[in-house]
Amino acid sequence: MNVFTPSSVAAKLAAVSAVALGSLALAVPAGAETVAFQDARGDIEHGADVRSVRVVNEAAVRVKVRHDDLVRSFRSGSGIKVFLDTDRGQAGPEFIFLGGTFEGSDYALVEAEGWKPASRRAEPLECGYIMKLNYADDLAHIKLDRDCIGNPDEVRVAVRTSGETDAGFVHDWLGDRRELTRWVARG
Repeated sequence: MNVFTPSSVAAKLAAVSAVALGSLALAVPAGAETVAFQDARGDIEHGADVRSVRVVNEAAVRVKVRHDDLVRSFRSGSGIKVFLDTDRGQAGPEFIFLGGTFEGSDYALVEAEGWKPASRRAEPLECGYIMKLNYADDLAHIKLDRDCIGNPDEVRVAVRTSGETDAGFVHDWLGDRRELTRWVARG
């Protein structure tokens, strides 16, 4: 004979709820592919040093870059370029997201020709994209509407940061210079 006390019913409901929520949690991320890439610490002696990059390819393409020590001051001269390859049939990236990573700096998405903007006076694309900087966590969050980059089924990126030191400008690439990540499929 089963005896149900208020506490046993509550415990069983909690267990069933946990199983149900666990099943939902497993089902939700199936729509997006997320890939994280690590970079060596200390490639450059600057806070813009790349630590890791995460790429999410879903309703929008999101790139999160973790730095060593982002600072708000313009004196850092820190900046970022994210090269986006969206077409397996063409060599190199088709787009470049570029901007400063200090407070008050601007950013833009431009078309690329190889590893450079498509023209000397590259006009920023007029579509939906944004970069948010989190100085407490040393993060640059970049979000690009899919229409901005041709609505690709897959994307890969190369990331280069830069900063100003007493000796001049220094640059850090995720991995090697002009090395693109593996393809990240749309979820």
